Amino acid sequence: MIYTNSTERKVYLDVPVVPIDGTLEVTVCSSGEEVFEVNTVTLEPDGRLSFILPFSLAQTDHAYEIHWRFNYLEGTTTYEYDNWTTEQVVTAILPIREIREILGPDATDFEVYEVERAVRTIIQAHTGQFFGRYVGKISVTGVGEPNLRLPRRLIQMTSINSQSSWQNALSIRGNGWYLKQKTYGAPSIRADYDGWHENPYTSSVPIVGPYSRVQHTFIEDVEYIIDGVWGWNTIPEKVTEAARLLINDYACGDNMYRDRFLKSISSADWQLQFHDGAFASTGNVRANQLLSEYVLRRGWTVI
Repeated sequence: MIYTNSTERKVYLDVPVVPIDGTLEVTVCSSGEEVFEVNTVTLEPDGRLSFILPFSLAQTDHAYEIHWRFNYLEGTTTYEYDNWTTEQVVTAILPIREIREILGPDATDFEVYEVERAVRTIIQAHTGQFFGRYVGKISVTGVGEPNLRLPRRLIQMTSINSQSSWQNALSIRGNGWYLKQKTYGAPSIRADYDGWHENPYTSSVPIVGPYSRVQHTFIEDVEYIIDGVWGWNTIPEKVTEAARLLINDYACGDNMYRDRFLKSISSADWQLQFHDGAFASTGNVRANQLLSEYVLRRGWTVI
């Protein structure tokens, strides 16, 4: 896992063999298409192979497929290694520097990254959405309605099914959670002045006003591949504040009892008991309140 905008962008391959000189080929792919050819691969002291992912590929959330191919010797026989690994680029729910400050100077890198990953997973599971920023294509199936509900929050749309002309007919609504046809006011002179109908007045039956009809419907079971910017440009302040609360909880040693679903722990002279709410949602009532407006309800948000 690599964090967006991080200086630490090493990608590793852990194998018990060493490539034969001149045979190593490594490429980075996205959705099956090659986006970068690796020229420099390093053999680490622990035996792993590594290369540095370009900064241009680590500025937004993304999942990459890494293709490793090389020849190696086993005894006196030459074999080919041809395999794939994946690498995730993610946005930290809270800056790593700030997490270190919360956990204290004795916190190791492993502890910092584990807490960040755990808190990010809890918040995403609780809200039903992710708060990173993804640039690329997402496929959405139409259901025969004029509105197209989206699986992720859409910030900006570039094209649909590789056609940019859709932008003139559609607008992003519901704070980014669905697409809908644009609406226009009454035409000043011609009923088709916005170009919706070449000939709005016809002799067909029934006769309707050109602006009373549904201009576009997302056809049922048809895939619409939307290219654009998804998620959030910056993580909302209430989400980062909830993350701070949860990281403080994880910094407390008693948290491991809750992770194991233990509600009551007692000793000779003391007893620790959790409220039932500690096992629901995020486990922190203040964090729940901060995140409440970002929780999706049946695929819709309440923002």
